[in-house]
Amino acid sequence: MKALDSLRIFVTTQRKGSLSAAARSLSLSPATISRRISALEEELGVQLVDRTSRNLKMTEAGQAFLSRAEVVLESMAEAEQAARNARQRPEGRLRVHSRTHIGLRVVAPLLPRFAQRYPDIQVEIELSEHPVNLVEHDFDVDIRTGESNDSGFVIKRLLSSDEVLVASPSFLKVYARIKHPTDLPQVRCLTYRREQEATSWKYIDESGEQQELAIRGVLSANNGELLRLAALGGMGVALLSEATVRDDLQRGALVRLLPQYRFAVRAYSNGIFAVFRQSRTLPMKVRAFVDFVAEALKDEELRAGPSS
Repeated sequence: MKALDSLRIFVTTQRKGSLSAAARSLSLSPATISRRISALEEELGVQLVDRTSRNLKMTEAGQAFLSRAEVVLESMAEAEQAARNARQRPEGRLRVHSRTHIGLRVVAPLLPRFAQRYPDIQVEIELSEHPVNLVEHDFDVDIRTGESNDSGFVIKRLLSSDEVLVASPSFLKVYARIKHPTDLPQVRCLTYRREQEATSWKYIDESGEQQELAIRGVLSANNGELLRLAALGGMGVALLSEATVRDDLQRGALVRLLPQYRFAVRAYSNGIFAVFRQSRTLPMKVRAFVDFVAEALKDEELRAGPSS
């Protein structure tokens, strides 16, 4: 560790710009700083600092050594953090944002188990229908449907989940003749609508081409959970993330329509993702939450098998 101490002294001296400033930062005397740098030069066999200059100035060898020394110290700091993490429990406030429907149907059921495993993490969840800026709104994690191109952020797939057409058995007793996607514009549909956008559903046809259907919903809403409840009540056909209606399909409360076609509202995103800030030393609480949710959803997906 003595060699690392020498590196730390040298790097700090260059960053602070003077022996006295480095001495104050490291709680050492300027004379000690000077001796340690001289000893380092003697050990390396090169001059690192130009002592003829009035200001503290590095030689060419000193510049080259500094860049490598900074990398070594950074790697050591990460190793020390990893070692501390291994013996510590994740703790602290964890701020999570999620789309409302995903938060209620996918994330919320996992929270009791997460709290049991990590009792020292205080979870704060905010639900809305719009993507958020993690930094601006001070969120640690955002749970989204569909991938994004946010630079500087890590995007991790938590679950594969296509959008599926669903309706209740009672609705299908009346509207039994839904045999093809082109039948949908004539059927009572429940549509997700954002602001004043026109509603359309996309699908891949038999030849592999994308087609688009103009849908006039008997109900439009900007909340997937509201659309799910309306579908359960027999109001119409809804296009929802499979993960949010999986248990409804399994117990027969909803029926999947036209499973041979792939549908989407905007893009064929087929997934639920966690977005979090990129960091060389990811906070333990963030890693614990993301890994827990991914593991739990994977287990549920394996138990459930393919939806019908």
